[in-house]
Amino acid sequence: MKTKKYEVEIMGTTYRTYYITAESEDKAIEIAFDEVDADWEISKVWKQNAELSYPEEMEEENEEDSMELK
Repeated sequence: MKTKKYEVEIMGTTYRTYYITAESEDKAIEIAFDEVDADWEISKVWKQNAELSYPEEMEEENEEDSMELK
């Protein structure tokens, strides 16, 4: 049987979530990308290809809520 040559591309997608406290959404995004750049566990290629998936404002927890989670 004659063999053939194939190009096979495999893609992997991973996500990292950062919880950022900032005065604006734009600032939170900037800080998150700074965190990615500073993380020594993330490869250079992953950092270069990183894109914003979405930002979402979160509700502030009150002290009672945070005490219940402990």
